[in-house]
Amino acid sequence: MVAVHLADAIGGSLLLGFISAVAFATILAVVAGLTLAGASAVSHDLYACVFKRGRATEAQEIRVSKGAAVVISLAAIALGIEFETMNIAYMVGLVFAIAASANFPILVLSVFWRGLTTRGAVAGGVTGLVTAVGMVVLGPGVWVAALHHPAPIFPYENPALFSVPLAFAAAWIVSVLDRSRAAAEVRSAFNAQFVRAQIGAGAD
Repeated sequence: MVAVHLADAIGGSLLLGFISAVAFATILAVVAGLTLAGASAVSHDLYACVFKRGRATEAQEIRVSKGAAVVISLAAIALGIEFETMNIAYMVGLVFAIAASANFPILVLSVFWRGLTTRGAVAGGVTGLVTAVGMVVLGPGVWVAALHHPAPIFPYENPALFSVPLAFAAAWIVSVLDRSRAAAEVRSAFNAQFVRAQIGAGAD
């Protein structure tokens, strides 16, 4: 709202209307892009690649993508109504904490640790995601402020201090215990990947 109020103070109604239209178009574009990205991930990555194992037709993917877009939109509307009065800066911080819990340990380990396997990466990402979301829901920001319970089950507002180490631990434990052939192939390819990532040799 800072840009909108500043436009009103400097340029009056004309600049206020222009900046408001730009802000609305920007929000609409971001929301539409996120909806399409989520729907395409559901239809292509989950439905076509995981469930159908590459045997889905284009028409089936489009149908699933449309359904996923509707479900994602309804879920976003419901969450927006539920969390309407919450501080947006705080909500953004929680989103970054969840993203960091699911992605940061895997990125660091995949670049710097030769022992990381595919199963370990999946286990670490899932652990970070589930624990972060669970701690957010059970914490004071949602459990008390949004769901109106008297006291939070998880006492801290930000889960990253606990969920990120848990994701690291899960990725490490599963990777160490993984003795499959695929794990051996991943470990043997680490040196070439590490050199390419650091100096770019062979990236072309």
